[in-house]
Amino acid sequence: RLRHGRPPMLIIDRALMREVLQTSMAVTLVFVSLFVVVSLVNVLAQAAMGEVPARIVFMLLGLQTVKMVGFLLPLALFVGILLTLGRWYRESEMTVLAACGIGLMHFVRPTLLLATGFALVAALFSFYLAPMSSGLITKLKTDTSGQYEAGGIIPGVFNDVRNGKGTYYVERVDKEQGTLGNIFVSTEQSGKEGVLVARSARQYTDKDSGHQYLLLQDGTRYEGSPGQADYSIFQFGQYALRVEPPQVRDPLIRFEALTTPQLLGRESEVDARGEATIPHWRRGLAAEWHWRLSRPVTLFILALLALAFSYSHPRRGRYGGLFLAILMYFVYTNLLSFSDAMLKQGRIPPALGMWWVHGVFLALSIHLLVRRTNNQPLIPLPAFLRR
Repeated sequence: RLRHGRPPMLIIDRALMREVLQTSMAVTLVFVSLFVVVSLVNVLAQAAMGEVPARIVFMLLGLQTVKMVGFLLPLALFVGILLTLGRWYRESEMTVLAACGIGLMHFVRPTLLLATGFALVAALFSFYLAPMSSGLITKLKTDTSGQYEAGGIIPGVFNDVRNGKGTYYVERVDKEQGTLGNIFVSTEQSGKEGVLVARSARQYTDKDSGHQYLLLQDGTRYEGSPGQADYSIFQFGQYALRVEPPQVRDPLIRFEALTTPQLLGRESEVDARGEATIPHWRRGLAAEWHWRLSRPVTLFILALLALAFSYSHPRRGRYGGLFLAILMYFVYTNLLSFSDAMLKQGRIPPALGMWWVHGVFLALSIHLLVRRTNNQPLIPLPAFLRR
């Protein structure tokens, strides 16, 4: 039947694409929400331990989420197709369409068109947004590494000094005035242990040297050696305690933070000090290039696999095929990770890359789709099990 002058085939294709898109977006939202919750807990734990400043917590969380979205898109489309067509099978809509001469192979074209749209978005994340996020994360951690000691002060918690030579405790923090209240510091200097107790303190950076200091005010220092009676006690109005952040080495530029032009050979420098050997970084560049390219490629193969595994018998369990499909997805992604590791170790030629994995699963998806179209079981059972 025609509606608004549109052919029936076009109406069915648009209905499929609309439902798959809506389901995939819902799945993406759920996955991203779970990732944000887990990442927020990890980043807050790092901030509580003083590993990252509290002011960049949400910035790091946003950048990590951008990196993860490109990874979740193939899975979201895969699950979206499985759930949509699975519902059509359970509600006998696919049976009605088959009676009208519209078989499973008809849905290959709209599914691949939808996969093309997802592949373009995945390519944007894989080749541009994800490397940019990785680079910004590295830059943030490098630029603020010297400020972690001050940025990680949490009131009411005993904290170890980063160099392992002391402990400090702050009862309260006044963020508006930038002062600390009731400070306890235990340090070791010249072989003697010292304890400082101060009413208040504030942090400042020396403009000439760039060193960071904790200026204690109105306090007392106790200094001596354990087991001996040579303790000295003196009071002070102000006491400047230098905060020694960890020595920051020039960071190794990770391959995932390199831009796409660098991966294509326009930039030959891989780490900031040039310590990596040429064979090593060439293999790393090749592996990273194939890894980024695999994101959009997997969308098309997973779309075909989803068509083959979407069949759901109305009178049988609906989760058997879904379980096999998810298992196939994990096998596929794990083989890609295995191939990535082999590329980095030089055990696979860069020209082959990950194409052997894509080729195997493309042939498998076509084979399973043909068996499903011919109304044959995806996995043929032995004769004694079919009786």
